[in-house]
Amino acid sequence: MSLPLELVDAACEYLDSPALAAVARSSSLLCAVAQRILYRDVAIARPNLPLTVALAAKPRLARHVRAFKIVVDSTSNVLPAYYRALSTALSQMPELVSLSISIPPRLTSSDALPSGPGVCFPRLRSFQASFTLDQHLVGFLSNAPRVAVLSLDGTAHSLYSADVPATLLPHLEVFSGSSHVAEALVPGRPVSAIFLTSGDLTVDAVAALAQSAAPVWTLDATTTSLPLPILETLAEAMPELENIRLTTTYNLWDEFFNTPFIQNIKNALMAMDHLKSANVSGMLWKWLTKDGRVLTNEPHLPSPPPPDSTPSDVDSQWTYDNHNTYYYH
Repeated sequence: MSLPLELVDAACEYLDSPALAAVARSSSLLCAVAQRILYRDVAIARPNLPLTVALAAKPRLARHVRAFKIVVDSTSNVLPAYYRALSTALSQMPELVSLSISIPPRLTSSDALPSGPGVCFPRLRSFQASFTLDQHLVGFLSNAPRVAVLSLDGTAHSLYSADVPATLLPHLEVFSGSSHVAEALVPGRPVSAIFLTSGDLTVDAVAALAQSAAPVWTLDATTTSLPLPILETLAEAMPELENIRLTTTYNLWDEFFNTPFIQNIKNALMAMDHLKSANVSGMLWKWLTKDGRVLTNEPHLPSPPPPDSTPSDVDSQWTYDNHNTYYYH
């Protein structure tokens, strides 16, 4: 071949998967180039589940993988041997940067993740899994010290059961998962964005999350209590917050038409000097902060509902001011 290998490599970057497969069959030299690109980003679901077994059997292919995503739903007829092959395949991907694993909820981290001497992922930055924190997962994460984005989607009833060493995840920046796991992982680590997908954001939970080693800029959570005490605690504990989405399961039907209630929520939000957006149970506030702090969006109260109305009767009345009128404070 007369072309420099760098040019061949650059040209192959523009080819789709079928074309790369054809290139790989053309010569041994081109095969190496094409396979490196073909297996760089791997996504596995029901149609191509056997690819996992192929990667387990061929370490030279697995070593090319940089991003790996697998989804095995509960309806897939997958035997335990398949998950052993998955674990083997992952152990042969030391250059992984992104890993996403979604498997049926009856399974745990020990069913899918490799462990043992020599298993190391020094470049792994993003990790998502459909299970919660346990001791096996702690061991896996101990071998992936550069993880910055962590998402654990275990059910709300799957409480973590692991001892978390202080040296685990020293570069963690973004966490998504249950409030219980967040309270174990966020303190002492430089987490700036927290997304609680299950559990209750309580005043005590806020105090724990505020122990992040970095300012918390983004918080998305659900509380079972009235939002005002939580917001007042956030204003004091996380003064650097820029974006909040707080949902409550508390019945706010009567409060939605209570002007002092809305004003108190607004006052708590105004106490956060860096806040840019806040969504509190569907009530939206937005600020511009370029030249001072300017409120550009806030909820408007509809007319009080008739005594015999229900929430669905007045859904269409609830509107927000989305115009370009600025509100100065």
